[in-house]
Amino acid sequence: MSGADALDAFVRAAAEAPSAAALLCDIDGTISPIAPTPGEALVPERFRELLAALVRRLGLVAFVTGRALDDGRRMIPLEGAAYIGTHGLETMAGDGSVTLEPQAERYAAAIREVAEAAARDLDCEALGVVLEDKRTVLAVHYRLATDAAATRHEILTRVIEPARERGLAIATGHYMYEVRPPLPFTKGSAVRRLLQAGEYYATMSCGDDLTDVTMFAAVHDWGERDARRRALAVAAVTEETPRPLVEAADVVVRATPGVHEALSRLAKAVGAT
Repeated sequence: MSGADALDAFVRAAAEAPSAAALLCDIDGTISPIAPTPGEALVPERFRELLAALVRRLGLVAFVTGRALDDGRRMIPLEGAAYIGTHGLETMAGDGSVTLEPQAERYAAAIREVAEAAARDLDCEALGVVLEDKRTVLAVHYRLATDAAATRHEILTRVIEPARERGLAIATGHYMYEVRPPLPFTKGSAVRRLLQAGEYYATMSCGDDLTDVTMFAAVHDWGERDARRRALAVAAVTEETPRPLVEAADVVVRATPGVHEALSRLAKAVGAT
C-alpha cells in the first residue's frame, strides 16, 4: 500500500462522526475480483459482511458501477445502501427511490440497433466477445479473446464505427468498449448529486478503472469546497490499471485484497466490527 498516512488520517476523521461519513465503491475489480465474463463475477462473502456492517454505521454507503442498477444490486444486495448504475444513468437512494436519466431514452433505439447488429455481425464465440446489453448502454467485452488485437479490430469495424456514425458516445475499460448516449453523465456527476443530498464531512471513494477517475475527481472537488471536509480516493491496482487512475488516487492498494484491508481499517475505526 502507498498512501497509508492519508488513509489513517481519513479513518480518524470518519471515526469522529461516522454518521457524517460516506463510502463510494465501484464493484467489478474493486470489491469483486475481475472475472472472465461479467456473469461470473462475484462479491466475496467477506466483503459482503464488512460492507453490511459499514452500511449500518456510516451516513452513506453507495455502490457505483457501470453495470445496470438491478445487476449491481444483485451482486451486493444491502438494505439501506445506495446504488449508481450504468455510470450514472440510474441512481437508487438509500430509501429505495430510483432516479433515471430521462434523456437517455432518446438513444435507446439507436443503441438497440447497434446491439442487434453486433450480435449478428460479430462471431462472438470465435472472437472471444461477450455482449452485455444494458438497454441504454451496450458493453462489448473481449477478455476471452485469444488474439486481442484482431478482436479489437473487428469490434472497432463492426460496432464502434457504426455507433459513432449514429452519434453515440464510446468509452473504454478493462478489455471492454461501451456504446453510450452522448450525454454528460458519469460516475462523477452521479456522485456529486449523492453528496449534495446529505451533510457529510468525510468521503472515501474506491475504484479500479478509467471510469472511476471521474468519481475520484468529484470527491476531491467536494472536499476542496469546504475546509472541514476530508476526501480520499483509493485505487485498486493490477497490471491492467490505467495510469490516470493511479495518478488521481491518494491511496494505492493491491487489487481487491488491498481494498478489503482499507475498508477493514475504516470499519474498525468507526466501530463497525
